[in-house]
Amino acid sequence: MLRLLSFLLIGFLFITPLQSHAAGPVQLVQGKCPDSNKLSKLSQKGLTSKATLFVSSLMASTQGAKSWQILTISPLKKGSPYYSPAVSACKQKIAASSYLIDILLTKQSGQLPVRMHLFATKETTGWMIWGLTTY
Repeated sequence: MLRLLSFLLIGFLFITPLQSHAAGPVQLVQGKCPDSNKLSKLSQKGLTSKATLFVSSLMASTQGAKSWQILTISPLKKGSPYYSPAVSACKQKIAASSYLIDILLTKQSGQLPVRMHLFATKETTGWMIWGLTTY
């Protein structure tokens, strides 16, 4: 019985994907990080419309994209597998004040859907989507 449990546990660990492998390097959208001196307090107001506008324009220029859907918008937490790549791309202060936008992209028939994550920070002038990563 103990062998069976050990075998099942090891098999389960190899079969299930680890979330930390999903987070790749963050690509800077505008080629630069937000200014850490212009950060505004965390508030999600207006972020959904900014993300919708950004993804709509991105999909218009992407061939083969069929549809997209924003799944979640949440603050980027230190325990998230996306926090470390965000810190590598920009400063820790930027990553700590960022939101993570999880988007599901559907391609033409026969292709698997793609997950895209956007990184956004609120500055004094408004929301800035500064990074993205896909897998």
